[in-house]
Amino acid sequence: MWAIFLSILLHVLLLGGWSFVLPISVTSPSLIEAELVQPPLRKMMPHPRKIYKSATIHHAPPHENSHEPISDSGAVPETRSQVEAPLVTEPLWREEDRPAYEEIPRLPSPSYVDIDFDVKRIGFGNGRAHYRYQVEPEGRYSLTSEMEALGLASIAFSGKRIETSVGRITAEGLQPEAYRVEVTGKPDKFQAANFNWDNMKLTLKTAKTETVEELPEGTQDFLSFLYQFMFVPPLNRMEWPLTNGKMVRVYNYQFVSEEVIATKFGQINAYHIAKSSGDAEEKTDVWLAEDYRFIPIKILKKAKDGSGYEFIATRIDTDIEK
Repeated sequence: MWAIFLSILLHVLLLGGWSFVLPISVTSPSLIEAELVQPPLRKMMPHPRKIYKSATIHHAPPHENSHEPISDSGAVPETRSQVEAPLVTEPLWREEDRPAYEEIPRLPSPSYVDIDFDVKRIGFGNGRAHYRYQVEPEGRYSLTSEMEALGLASIAFSGKRIETSVGRITAEGLQPEAYRVEVTGKPDKFQAANFNWDNMKLTLKTAKTETVEELPEGTQDFLSFLYQFMFVPPLNRMEWPLTNGKMVRVYNYQFVSEEVIATKFGQINAYHIAKSSGDAEEKTDVWLAEDYRFIPIKILKKAKDGSGYEFIATRIDTDIEK
């Protein structure tokens, strides 16, 4: 009898699909839900913030014979029939309150800048250079640079290289009138440029040739260009026609970075710019001192033949107002 009962129970379980789940002692985890929402936008207000007092709207006028008590401020106290209107604020800027922005005045240019440089020739040789910018009477300027080799390099590179630029100081900066380059004892190295701004003609001279070309507006010589940034800050103009006495060509320069240059007289914040005529083999990098009205404190020149010079300032004497 028990065998028959167990057989019937087993068939019922198998055919009926019953299932038993053993209890598990592990407690089911709790579910925590969170939602990220942006905070409400805050409306920026001018300081100090001015807010008009709320206005009061009366649905029904008070009875003629009624006497509403008046507070010391003169305001009628609210009743159930009064509804407070939303606050009314001033616009962010009223035209009469708009702050006035004045153009920063251009600082006066220095009357002189005197700089000494250590010079390292790419490959071999050391030297020194001296640059002098001077304001002359009647709104004129003069620029002079002298460079010479030192030690054993003076044997291979004899002679002093002298570069000069003279002209006028205008509202746009330096306007050169005459530029020349010469090396003592080497007349074949002579180069010069004469600027005729009235007729917009440029006369170029070397030891063997003389040519006259059109004078592009704003042309600088290779020396005056280095000091033009005292009047036209870097990035205000990225293209300049330049002449070295043999040719005139438009040079484009780009801002490279802001850097700190270590010198004998301290750390100098500088703008690093690079100019090129489009020839990858010929390039000039200049570092302009931010605290000295963007005068050059480091110069790296590279020629097509791979030769070049690195100038690093060792002394600055000037009346620049910082």
